[in-house]
Parts: sequence; C-alpha cells; structure tokens
Amino acid sequence: MQTPPLCTDSPIEPTILASWVRALCQTLRGYDVDPDLLMQQCQMDTGLLHVPEARYPTKQVRLLWREAITHTNDPLLGLQMGKEIQAPSLHALGLAMLASANLAELMGLMARYCRILSSTMHMALKHDKKGSALVIKTLGGSEYNHAARIAMLAFVYRQACHLSQHPITPSFVALAIRTTPEQANRLEDYFGVPVTLEAAEDSIGFDYSTTLEPFAGANPMLLSLNEQAIRSYLGKIERMRFADRVLEQIRRTLPEGEPRLGDVAIRLGVSQRTLQRKLSHEQQSFQGLLDLARRQQAEDLLQHSTLPIVEIGYRLGFSDPSNFCRASNRWFGCSPSALRERSRLMAT
Repeated sequence: MQTPPLCTDSPIEPTILASWVRALCQTLRGYDVDPDLLMQQCQMDTGLLHVPEARYPTKQVRLLWREAITHTNDPLLGLQMGKEIQAPSLHALGLAMLASANLAELMGLMARYCRILSSTMHMALKHDKKGSALVIKTLGGSEYNHAARIAMLAFVYRQACHLSQHPITPSFVALAIRTTPEQANRLEDYFGVPVTLEAAEDSIGFDYSTTLEPFAGANPMLLSLNEQAIRSYLGKIERMRFADRVLEQIRRTLPEGEPRLGDVAIRLGVSQRTLQRKLSHEQQSFQGLLDLARRQQAEDLLQHSTLPIVEIGYRLGFSDPSNFCRASNRWFGCSPSALRERSRLMAT
C-alpha cells in the first residue's frame, strides 16, 4: 500500500484528547500492530496516554493516523475504531452521552462539545422536514481518508443503537471518501443503509421518530454534572485560542446591541487590523463568530425560555422579525416557532 500524503495546513497549536489517541492504539493492537512503535516514529510521548486531560498536537496525531493506516493496510481503520471505542474515552462528553434523553439530545451534545476531542473538529446539526443530520468537518485539513471523522460517525451510530436498546436505521450516511466496492460493502453492512460516497461532507441522518425516541438510561442530573465538567475543561483549552476570546466578548455585548469589530478590539486591547489578522490565522472571521453567537443564543432562548419570539429576535439584533425567521431557517432548517415546538416535544 502506498504511503498517503500528510496534510499539514492545520491552525495554530490545535490539539487532540489523549484518550482518543489511546482508543486508536487499542484498535491497532487488534491488527497486531504495536502502537508504541508508531507513536515513537511520530515523536509522541506514550506516557501521556494515561494522563487525565492530556492532549497531543494535531499534526502528530494526523501523522499517527497515516502510519496506522499504512501498517494495518486498512483504509477503513476509522470504521473499526468507531466500532470499538468506549464512551468514557470521550472524557465527560462520553458520560454525558450515556445519560442523554434521546438521540436528538445526544447529537446536540456532540455538536456543542466535540472540541473537547479535537480543537479542529466541528460538528453541526442540520434539520429538514424529515429529520436531523449530524455533519462533521475538521479545520485545517484532515487525517488520511477522513479516518477520525468516520470513526466518530460510526461511534455515534453505535451509541444510538446501544442506548435505544434495539437496532436503528439511519435515513442516510454520506462520506466524502472514495472506496473500493469491497470497502463500500463494509460500510453498508455496518450502517445498514447504502452509503453515499464522494459526498460534499461527512454526515449521518435520522428521521424525527428515531431522534425523539426516549432512552431508558436518561439521567438529567448526571447529564448536568458532566456538562459542567465539559465546560470547565473546554474553558482551560479554549483560553489559548484568540477566536474564543473574541466570541466570548461578542456574547457579552450582544444583549446591548450588535457588537462592532472596533468595540471588541478595544476590549481585547488590540487594533482592528490585528484582530482580523489573528482571526484569519485561525481560519475565522468576526462576522462568522457574530453569526455563531447569535445562533447559539437563539437556540438557548428558544428552547429554554418563555420569552416571546419577537423579543428574542430583538435581543439578537434583529429589528425585523422576518430577518430573524430567515436566519433561523438558515441555522436550524426551520422557523423559530418550529424549533421551540420541537424542543417541547423532546422534553416530553
């Protein structure tokens, strides 16, 4: 098998949770491949594997994936890892998943907190009239053959079946990779549906009846405790990212009116030009972060408050309710009232 090229165009100092790497190492042992030797080749300290909350540079982990796929000769190594990885390997996020009320809540947790696993990982929920989809991307490139993304989608699907206590069928699975017919059959056998290949993005979807089915193991108290642990840990690692500092300032000033780039720059003690340059270096933009802050606050207020929808729109800086409705359709695939109703159905 020819050694695949390594992508190195990642953002500043991105990192990946050590226990995620430990799960990959365990999968490699099943192939009779010594993960310690591969980690040494990638200049990775094996001693960090069992250090709570330790992290590895993303460049090293992507190199490890390349070497792992080369030595196992399995382009779908990520699928195998997704079959085997245990929920506690995902820090408090995995434990929160086990306590979630339904698949909709589980996918929401992944979308909000996936950065706990990798600071370059981005997950988003997309909704339409038929159901919800979890879309996964990685910033600054990707590991070879999208292996980590496939591992995550395979893991989410396995947890969905496990927590539902019966096999469930996705409405679709789409991957951006190209495979052989044999590999395509492996994917179809695992997910139980034909997998769309060479897609625009890696994603998995479920209809609403599946996402809203209650999990027997739901535990709101345990979920809340683990979310607190997640936020505390993310706070530690995100303080190193300039984009997160900008986002926090936007969130703080949003209730006072639409934040302006110049005002945020003054609060952070930098010039507007420096702010824009630093954000660009992290592949972010001020307008994109403003949109993210609005979306997150809209989702929180619509799902967890009784404020009138018009007032929520005003709080987010939308003087015209129709503009808020258009933004909601772009963010969530539905109107503000539909999202609020959906959250009420989930709660019951």
